[in-house]
Amino acid sequence: MAGGKENARQKMINLMYLVFIAMLALNMSKEVLMTFGEIDREVVKSTKSLKESNKAAIQVIKNSAKNDSLQWYIAYQPISKIAEAANELTEFINKNDNELVTPYEVNDVTYQSFKRPILEKDNSYGRTIDGTVPELVGDYEVMDNSAAYDEMLFTGDYVNEDNTGYTAAGQEFVRLVNNFRDTAIEEITKSDISRDTTKNKIWNDSKSGLIRIIEQSFNTDVVKVGKGEDKIKSWLHFNFEGFPEIASITKLTLMEEDVENVIQTMISSINEVILGENLTALRAIPINVNVYYENSQLDGTIALGKYDETFVASKVKIQNGNGPMREYRAGDVMENGEVVLEKLKLNVGSAGAKKLTGEIIFVRTENGEDVEKSIPIDHEYFVNPPLANVSNKDMNIVYEDIENILNITMPGVSNDNIQIISPNTIRRGKNGEFIMVGQKRGSTGKVKIIVKDKLTDFTSPPVVFDVVRVPDPFASFSIEGDKLSANQILTGQILGTFNNERLDKSLSLRITSFKVKIGLKNIGTVRATNGFFNKRAKDEIKKAKKGSQITISDIVLASNKINDGKRSLFSKNKVVITVK
Repeated sequence: MAGGKENARQKMINLMYLVFIAMLALNMSKEVLMTFGEIDREVVKSTKSLKESNKAAIQVIKNSAKNDSLQWYIAYQPISKIAEAANELTEFINKNDNELVTPYEVNDVTYQSFKRPILEKDNSYGRTIDGTVPELVGDYEVMDNSAAYDEMLFTGDYVNEDNTGYTAAGQEFVRLVNNFRDTAIEEITKSDISRDTTKNKIWNDSKSGLIRIIEQSFNTDVVKVGKGEDKIKSWLHFNFEGFPEIASITKLTLMEEDVENVIQTMISSINEVILGENLTALRAIPINVNVYYENSQLDGTIALGKYDETFVASKVKIQNGNGPMREYRAGDVMENGEVVLEKLKLNVGSAGAKKLTGEIIFVRTENGEDVEKSIPIDHEYFVNPPLANVSNKDMNIVYEDIENILNITMPGVSNDNIQIISPNTIRRGKNGEFIMVGQKRGSTGKVKIIVKDKLTDFTSPPVVFDVVRVPDPFASFSIEGDKLSANQILTGQILGTFNNERLDKSLSLRITSFKVKIGLKNIGTVRATNGFFNKRAKDEIKKAKKGSQITISDIVLASNKINDGKRSLFSKNKVVITVK
């Protein structure tokens, strides 16, 4: 992007633009147009893969944040907000029904998109992928029209810094670029995911470097194009006015790549700090690839690194036991950065110890060159006679006193013929699921689940689960802000949440009572089913002076789904509000 100190990549792009400008008056070379088209083509493919990897990696961070990990929760907050701003920008660029763009027609097809479609040649000019699937080639040499984006973005010459001369589409585009830049810098600046001195230095160094990249890549300041105060252009005019259509399309594609690179860099920095491991040192980690039953198929996944989902593999080689080494395209057998063994359709065979070997191969760019890397797979698993398989739908534990959904299967045994021997807290649910209700921790804190095949009378060995108490909920006020008006406080209510999507959805917490203190004055206990203040508390709040602190403590909650509403839950935190 224009403005500020240019990096090497930007200098290259601007040099190519100068070539365009020099050739505009000369019936521009088709080869130059083709070059830009091919750049766009390759960047589109790489950016798509990068976006998918980033999405998967953010989901991993989100899942880690839900599992009661404070450090992951703190890390998820900035990356989620940056990703949201990124999506707003890229969706605006790519959506096909952009209401701010005047409809236009290409080859008898009407479009209303900010990023204009690439005109394509006939199939006969296409190349092939894997020798079978035809791939269209862009007809780039006809996309030298400079008026396409001029009409979409500008109403006239640049006048001042209030976007004069921009269409509505131009104004929104600049706003979204600025929003992504400002959001990213703000969230990165205030983020603090580590208290460890060494790791905090790593994080701060990563932050400062990333902020510099963002400032350079998304700088929308005015650009000087000559001497004198009148020799300036807006960022939008400088980058898009008068350029051939294919050049502007390529510019937008490169911007999308820059956006995803920012997110990828932040994800890598977060993982490096929290996991404490250099992400270039990867290894293959089998997940749930341990024990199977005779004549079943391999399942589970093979993850890379310590959850390093920031790159895309090219191919996978797998050898199961004494079978042949098989080679697969990574795109056919991998999802979210993991090898999905079910996609391999490999049988485990008879009982006994087995080896799973092979390698995951990917390409990385080092010093400007593509280098092939190989991550070995070397894992032993075991095949047993048919036994019961019991798993919790949402986690590896069950909660005391509440409804837990279980998936219970036995190889070769239909769901109807599965009988639960113990415990008696398990009953059948819908869609073949089993529901455990009212399980107690007992003296061991564990529960043994025993399953039987009614037809053969075969009883499986017990499957052991940890039984844990429902965690303490977190209390908050329904209206955000540390300082609220008296009217806001009077109409608000106390809320309770677990910060756990599954528990929040299934338990539906309600506030039963809490204590109120205004300044040094104790108002007493408020008993309310919906978390609202009672009349006495409201009367005292109305009298509260500006600056008075209202403290809500000893918050008691309940849910009808926890021991039929007979068990109380207690929030350990207080809610403190200042009257403004």
